[in-house]
Amino acid sequence: MSPLTKLFVVLLVLVSIVLTAGVVTFVNKVEPLQKTIVTLKSDVANAKQLLEQKNAEYAASVSALDKAQSDAASEAGSLRTAALTLRSTIEERDKAVAGLETKVAVLTSTTQQQAVAVEASEKGRAELNNQILALRKDADERLRQVADYSTRVNKLVADLEQTERQRRNLAEQLTAATVKTDKQAKLLLDMGVTTAQLEKSDAGLRAGAPAINGVVRSRRNIAGKEYATISIGSQDQVAKGMEFNILDANTGAFLGKLKVEVVDQNEAVGEIMAEPQNLAQVKPGNVVKTQI
Repeated sequence: MSPLTKLFVVLLVLVSIVLTAGVVTFVNKVEPLQKTIVTLKSDVANAKQLLEQKNAEYAASVSALDKAQSDAASEAGSLRTAALTLRSTIEERDKAVAGLETKVAVLTSTTQQQAVAVEASEKGRAELNNQILALRKDADERLRQVADYSTRVNKLVADLEQTERQRRNLAEQLTAATVKTDKQAKLLLDMGVTTAQLEKSDAGLRAGAPAINGVVRSRRNIAGKEYATISIGSQDQVAKGMEFNILDANTGAFLGKLKVEVVDQNEAVGEIMAEPQNLAQVKPGNVVKTQI
């Protein structure tokens, strides 16, 4: 066998050994690689699916972004229009503000003038208030006077009504007295008493006196004579020379007579004419009457 053949055989053996070892190693590695390939294929499929999903999401995002950009552009246009309108409004308001500032300046000047006028008006108002207070005070005083006058008028009316009633009563009494007097005059003429005798006599001082009642106010002795003051006078028709009957205030017993000598408007003084046993009983409080 030639060396070349031997070398070839040796090489063949070595190659066989290496190939066997490689085949064994390859065989040992193929199954895990297949599993890895299957796993990788599954991962690739999942990755593709995820990529497609992300592509769809990206497309949707791009569509939404386009729509948002379109809406933003539209809104920006609206905002520009609104901004222009607002700017125009602001310019108009600036003009209005300038006009108002001018008016304010004019009004300020006018207000100052009015303040001076108001101050003068306040002074005038104060003076008017003082005058009004004085007038009110005067009016209150006049109202008080009117009330007083009204009260006095009411009292006078009441007094007048009472006086009128008294006048009517007196008129009736006068009429009755006139009739009675005529009858008495005719009776006296029938009895032979002349008119001249009637004019000379003091009529109406004793039994013919009007019915007058009073009380004894006091008693005193003057020059050895007993006198008494009674509570009635000229306004009650008491006249000088009139005789009164003195009666006990408790029992009504007759004590004596009192002949009037001095007459005042509200009282009279007269001499007491009584029996000694009755004279001691004549005292203040006894009743005096012209008719009993």
